[in-house]
Amino acid sequence: MKARASYGEVGNDSNLDQASLSFFASQALFGLGNNNASEPGILISTLAAPTLEWESNQQTDVALEFALFNYRVSGSVEFYNRVTDDLLFNVPLPLSSGIDDVNQNIGSMFNRGIEVDLAVDLIRTQDFTWRLNVNASTVQNEFTKLPQEEIITGSKKLVVGGSIYDYWLRDWYGVDPTDGAALYILDDEIDPTDVDVRTVDGVLVTTNQNKAKFDFVGTAIPDLFGSFNSGFTYKAFKLGVLFTYQIGGQTYDTNYAGLMSAGAYGNAYSTDILQRWQNPGDVTNVPRLDVSQTAAFGAASDRWLISSSYIALRQINFSYDLPVGKAQSIGLQNLRVYANGENIFFSTDRKGMFVNQNFNGTTQNVFTPSRIVTLGVTATF
Repeated sequence: MKARASYGEVGNDSNLDQASLSFFASQALFGLGNNNASEPGILISTLAAPTLEWESNQQTDVALEFALFNYRVSGSVEFYNRVTDDLLFNVPLPLSSGIDDVNQNIGSMFNRGIEVDLAVDLIRTQDFTWRLNVNASTVQNEFTKLPQEEIITGSKKLVVGGSIYDYWLRDWYGVDPTDGAALYILDDEIDPTDVDVRTVDGVLVTTNQNKAKFDFVGTAIPDLFGSFNSGFTYKAFKLGVLFTYQIGGQTYDTNYAGLMSAGAYGNAYSTDILQRWQNPGDVTNVPRLDVSQTAAFGAASDRWLISSSYIALRQINFSYDLPVGKAQSIGLQNLRVYANGENIFFSTDRKGMFVNQNFNGTTQNVFTPSRIVTLGVTATF
């Protein structure tokens, strides 16, 4: 058994709104080409931020490593805590300033969790070995300081005590079976006597997405994620498989939402569009598709959230090593024949959705990893 601990600090120049700051992030910049006829003109494009600093990350790790029964069982349990101060943001400015935003150091947050790794030789004999390795991780993300009560950015809202990965979206209710209208939970500040407000099963809802209630409706953070692999060895034969998995968390499936929008001529649709409401009494989660509710049909809401839980067979490999004596008899030092497969299958709640493309739970138009099968021979002369 062994205990270990570490602590370190490092700077970071990436902010929460973009990939990384420019080389001139702290300087006032000017844009050319704003001419008045033949008179040249320049305008301020970026305000100076002379007090701008790097973010600081302080990471602490404490772990216990162990091995039992002549290393037939081994593993580790680790706790990590990463505190980030002086978070870099693009802070919005009033329209009267003529500038959209300015770079500033604001806020603090932490990421902490537990990582567990366990390896077990389930069978260990002279000719046959079966080894199983499992690892699992958790992560908790939370803001501890922000310069204002809330910051809404895209599908997320940042608040003290909340996470950078918490969804802030319209609260979708469903489809009215009487006329196929898209229904949203009514905002508490909207007059319940408005013409587009209805009461369904005692719940106030609206057919106008602009009057819908916004709420914290989920998170992209999984409850648990990791991998497990199993290796089999029998004499000169070896077989290994690697799975990755995630339990919990949600993805805002922009790609699917685009395929389920009201669209226009020539647009592609998901086959789920066939489940749309068409006749009174139809029970479905796809609203009536007509010009009168184009905006409400595809409005951003928790309707497009889907579970991020998945399991994937990432790799499987099989090999055979020719015994040294036989290899030398044909003039070789060794000879290996192998077959390898990558990205064999990926099981998610929605076929074709690639959960791993972004940890923040958003999707773009990218392909899922290609399935690759390789056959080969390795010879050493």
